[in-house]
Amino acid sequence: MASPGILMRLAQPAEANGDAQPPLAPVPNVTSVLQLEADDGETPQLNTLYFLGDISPILSSASYFEKDTEASQGSVAWVVLSFINGRESNDPTNASVPNNLNSPPAANSVVVVNGSTPRKDKEQDYHDWYDQEHGLKLSAVPGWNSARRYRLVKSYGSVETANFYGVNFYDAENGLGGPVWQAGVTTEWTLRIRSNAAKPNIRRIWKVRE
Repeated sequence: MASPGILMRLAQPAEANGDAQPPLAPVPNVTSVLQLEADDGETPQLNTLYFLGDISPILSSASYFEKDTEASQGSVAWVVLSFINGRESNDPTNASVPNNLNSPPAANSVVVVNGSTPRKDKEQDYHDWYDQEHGLKLSAVPGWNSARRYRLVKSYGSVETANFYGVNFYDAENGLGGPVWQAGVTTEWTLRIRSNAAKPNIRRIWKVRE
């Protein structure tokens, strides 16, 4: 059975402000591609999301990654994630949506990737929180469009990872950091989830490249 998911290709160009063009399809089963650049001043600067119909071929061998690194000027790391569920703005309460986005995000729109690692005995509480409260709270933030949730399966190269990832897509003009967002990330349940984390979250803010 196919296992849909994404490949996050994180790259840092060899030269400052370099523009390393990612490969069109470095692995099989690519259904869509989204090129991102850092919007938070952090490194790596570039992130290419490859939406995959099946992640299985890249789990058993590092050959695809090795070919990518050999052809790249700067540093490259891969994070392979399996799809859990998602939400769309036309029905944010329905978590049964496909891995692929309903429509491609606009250029310069914002993508927030948040990696979380709850303690093993608190994973179910984490999933319940995200599906029953957190995802709905984020969907109320002005400019929110869609979200996808993923589970870490494998990584290649030097990269910090988390066990689970939430990927939320927003308009360029949005309410991130505003009162609705603040209210959503300071609930009692959210604070409990943070206290039950095995390590700090990995949060990156990206914008869609033109």
